[in-house]
Amino acid sequence: MHRVYLDNNATTPVLPEVLEAMRPYFGDHFGNASSIHHHGQETRAAVERARESVAELLGCR
Repeated sequence: MHRVYLDNNATTPVLPEVLEAMRPYFGDHFGNASSIHHHGQETRAAVERARESVAELLGCR
């Protein structure tokens, strides 16, 4: 029998390429992006780079 997962609202499988891209942020770059310390600012910069990439892909200003 083939099972279908219908609880994606709670959690969902992650594509291997997404997991690989996020791997550094699960161990090395774990700072809270809202914090003012070095770890937080490092993570904040990564979040900003990601936002800029998505905005560019969507053609946003």
